[in-house]
Amino acid sequence: MMHAVIAAHCTGCELCLPPCPVDCIDMVPTPLRWTEADAKGAKRRAAARKMRIAGEKPKTALTDRKAVIAAALKRKARA
Repeated sequence: MMHAVIAAHCTGCELCLPPCPVDCIDMVPTPLRWTEADAKGAKRRAAARKMRIAGEKPKTALTDRKAVIAAALKRKARA
């Protein structure tokens, strides 16, 4: 199977190098600079990965939507 590193999500941590079975990944300098939004996205992806590895179910936007709808229905019922 062919795999690829997603350059837009690369943090330069080099964790992809050791598990590469054919040693075909080269780390090259890039002119791109990370923004705060990029860093937050990387943290979110790392947290989701840790949850997957631990076997936990990640919180999804769907769950959040359900909570928002439930809260709205509660407010409606009280009114």
